Amino acid sequence: MASKMLTVVLVFIVPLVTIIDLQAASVVGEVKFTDAPPMLPGIKVTKDQDYCGETLPNETYVIRSNGGLKNVVVFIESAPPGRAADAQKENFLYNEGCRYTPRVMAIQRGERLRVKSNDPKLHIPHGYLGNRTVFNLSLPFKGTSIDATSRIRQPGILKVVCDTHAWMLGFVHVFDHPYFAVTDEQGVFSIPDLPAGTYLLKAWHEDGGLKSQEIIVPDRGEVRITFEFGKKEI
Repeated sequence: MASKMLTVVLVFIVPLVTIIDLQAASVVGEVKFTDAPPMLPGIKVTKDQDYCGETLPNETYVIRSNGGLKNVVVFIESAPPGRAADAQKENFLYNEGCRYTPRVMAIQRGERLRVKSNDPKLHIPHGYLGNRTVFNLSLPFKGTSIDATSRIRQPGILKVVCDTHAWMLGFVHVFDHPYFAVTDEQGVFSIPDLPAGTYLLKAWHEDGGLKSQEIIVPDRGEVRITFEFGKKEI
């Protein structure tokens, strides 16, 4: 009897997958100070001069030689929700050299905020939202760190002082979305992954106030923006 050969054909069924384009545009740019840098007096130290010194530099305006302005918070007003906050991301506000560093920071609500002292002196960081106390912490020793996350329940600008060193000042901007940035040493900022649309982009400086520009964001690519601050009108 002649043998019969059975041929088996394997057919692989590959499901159709709809590929979603997750790309979005970025808003990038710089913030400039267009006048001569303000001549600000140094900060007089009134306590713990043995460690803090007699005076400290006034960091209200930090301006590069090219006019780049540091510590400006740039953000989208009435932004879309965006990605959820990363609950594991830690943001540190340091007490260092009897100053807050960074002086200005921004976080998304839901991220962690830790306040840590690198000084061998008692610091009592006190954060206010308007006139309301958000946190009031005691950091008695160098290396002490306290998690303030649970105390931050709404967005806004937290003004942070120190109850033992009156000159210390910092700001923590809390947002309900991820579309914000703080200018670096060069006055440069970048806000990535912004969906297409028309938005109001704002820039905040602790003394210079608010500047606004309407922007149109395409599906992808970059939108380049420049903000300018100058001498305040009296």
